[in-house]
Amino acid sequence: MVSVEEKVATFEEELRLIFDDNIREFTRLCVMAAPDYFFTDCPASSTGKYHPVSELGPDGTILHTKKVLTMAYELSRGLGCEENRDQILSACIIHDLRKQGLEKSGHTIKTHPDLAARLVEEVQKDTMLLSEGSFNMIRNMVGYHYGLWSYGKWRKPLDKYTPEELCVYVADYVVSKRCVEINYRR
Repeated sequence: MVSVEEKVATFEEELRLIFDDNIREFTRLCVMAAPDYFFTDCPASSTGKYHPVSELGPDGTILHTKKVLTMAYELSRGLGCEENRDQILSACIIHDLRKQGLEKSGHTIKTHPDLAARLVEEVQKDTMLLSEGSFNMIRNMVGYHYGLWSYGKWRKPLDKYTPEELCVYVADYVVSKRCVEINYRR
């Protein structure tokens, strides 16, 4: 079992980049509510086809999440949505917290964006920490992060994405390619 302190410590540096106290606390609570498998054995790709080799180990999705956040931090300025950077960073941390489902499945669940968006809804319902605007923005960025591969209510044309939604989707897509690396040691 992974303690909540260990879970939060995993993203301590990233959480410090969120300046708004309520958004930071909300994100911290989402991390605390994430399934233990995310922190112990969650490769970014179970098949090895969709992520760099460095993301195929047990902490692969953690590394992937840190890369997504790093890329989105920079993209937010380039896409003209830097004023919503706190919400973007929150969504980046949350987007894959339920990647293999509510319980460890051993593979990426295709509907994991919906499961992560439901996590946002659950934490907001319990805490009411976020304004309506921040809640909707974070939930939508998380729900739409799968882009062209989205299912059900989380599928819409990319030209209908807000700049914030596009920021998280593009960051997630780009860093999953084998040509992007950052330094991270656990």
